[in-house]
Amino acid sequence: MAYAVFERKTPRLGSPAITFTKIGQIAFNQAASRILQKEALETLLLLWDPKEKKLALKSTANKKDARAYTIRFNDKGNGASFSAKTFLDYAGIDYRERRPLPININANSEYFVELEIPESHLSKPEKTDSLPFDSR
Repeated sequence: MAYAVFERKTPRLGSPAITFTKIGQIAFNQAASRILQKEALETLLLLWDPKEKKLALKSTANKKDARAYTIRFNDKGNGASFSAKTFLDYAGIDYRERRPLPININANSEYFVELEIPESHLSKPEKTDSLPFDSR
């Protein structure tokens, strides 16, 4: 009988990365969450450029801002996440399977993360014969 090497479904990355999870969360790996905790980044605004297909995360100190998301850090220190299903659906980001994307975190920049979403991570628009709205 021949053995086959088992391939991990989620690779372990030593550099900061985000993943869009199957339940509609944006998750940071351990390396990214350590940087976020060190820089005390807890509340953020989520920005989207539909033309360029770019996602940006901006830190905010205003925890009462209705647009703000709160980052939840895992108890074991092995990651962090926030719920973003509505955003992922709006932006057309495919989150049916976990696929990590490397990121750079720059806490001193206006946007601490800026990321172009690859075409492979975007949902294909469904073909329809009629528009869901009145186009007049």
